[in-house]
This record gives sequence, C-alpha cells and structure tokens, in this order.
Amino acid sequence: MNYELLEDSAWRGPLMLAMQRAIVADFNSTDWQELGYLTGFHDYIRGHARLLRSLGFGDKDYGACVFQALEYFANNDIQALVAVVDHPKVRPHLERDQAAKLIELGYRAGHVPAVLPTVSASEVVRLALQDADHLLSTSGAPSAIDRLHTAMHGYLKSTCQDCAISLPEGATLTQAYKALRAHHPALQSLGAHDGEIGRVLASFASVLDALNTLRNHGSVAHPNDDIVERAEGELVVNAVRTIFHYLSQKIRS
Repeated sequence: MNYELLEDSAWRGPLMLAMQRAIVADFNSTDWQELGYLTGFHDYIRGHARLLRSLGFGDKDYGACVFQALEYFANNDIQALVAVVDHPKVRPHLERDQAAKLIELGYRAGHVPAVLPTVSASEVVRLALQDADHLLSTSGAPSAIDRLHTAMHGYLKSTCQDCAISLPEGATLTQAYKALRAHHPALQSLGAHDGEIGRVLASFASVLDALNTLRNHGSVAHPNDDIVERAEGELVVNAVRTIFHYLSQKIRS
C-alpha cells in the first residue's frame, strides 16, 4: 500500500473531505471510542474540548471538530488515518466518492462498491453489512460470505414485511427474493426491455440460491474443510452487492 501519499496534504485533501462527511453522517460516540483504542489516540479523543460534546448535542461545530481530529491523526501517526480509511462506516463512502484515490493508495480495484448501511432500516442488516465490509478488508472475500448472506436475507424479509408481502414461516433467502420479485410494485415495470431485464432478475434467484449453499458449505460460517477460493469468493461478494444496489435503487425510486 502506498500510504506515503497520505502524508501529502494536497493529495489527501479530497480524501479527508470524504472521510469527514462519512464520519459526520454515520459515526456515533461508540465509534469514536473504538477508533481511539484502535489507533492509540483514545486520550486525545476523550480529551478533545468539543468533539464528543458537539456530537452528543448536535452542535454546528461538530464537522470542524472532525476535521481537527483527522488532521491530528495525519500529523501524528499516518497509520491512524489508514484506520479511518478502513473503518466499515467510512470505507463504503470512499469506494463510492473517492474510488480513484483508493486505487492510488493500492487498494484492489474491480470490486462492486460496498453497500451503505442505510440500505435498510433493520439494525441486523446494518451490522451485517458493516461486518461483511470489515471482513472483506481484513480476512478476504470468503470470510465475508456469511455476513452478506445474513444482510441480504434480512433485507429481503424486512422489505417484504414493509410492503405486506406474505412469506412462509422460515422463508429461505431464495423464497424471500422470489416473493419480492413477484409482488413488489416497483419490480413489476422494468422499462422498455422488460423481457431481458426479467431474465437478469431471474438469474439473480440462482445467485442467491448458490449463496445459500456457499454460506453453509464453502464459508467460515461452519467448520468446512473446503472454503471457497479467494477469486471465487470475490465473485460472490460482487454478485451479491450488485443485487443489493439494484434492489435498493429500484425500491427507493
């Protein structure tokens, strides 16, 4: 990783702005505490005159305090800034808004962007997505499959529930997807190329059916002997992220 780039204040400027916006949007007090222990700057964060207070009271100077903290990290230990880049609440924003910067730093290209935790109101889904992104960056794609399965299953079931789409007791991931596809109003009109797009959506059911099997027999969710290979694991992650992005965009529109 070319972390020396982060020491160039001009180069890191747009990345700092994106990190600040991500933190302002998604961080809570616990996130700051955890980041403090992770970086060794817990005393700085706790001792900052305004950072946590401004966050807690929703004060207007909170954004400026976040910039101060990021600059402190950059000036005192560049690895602390790396920890912010890799944080599961920050990285998805950077993949969306500063993908070129991440590639310059040496992060691998070719991934479908991470799904932002706001894709669902379900806390289970939010946490599973964050866990999946963290595992992807630290342990590799095969380790993220189980959490992506949990996130997708929870998202489909909660979306069906929100739209009063009935599901059988203990509905599987594939059953929930097929019910959503068949009955959600937003998925009934697919534009001028309805037939071909419908074929793509039908293939998604096969992807999710395969995800079920891989989660049970090819991931670290269970003590399996034959874990899916890294390249194939990344294929699965990218496919599931693609489905997430399409459904969240279509159903919100």
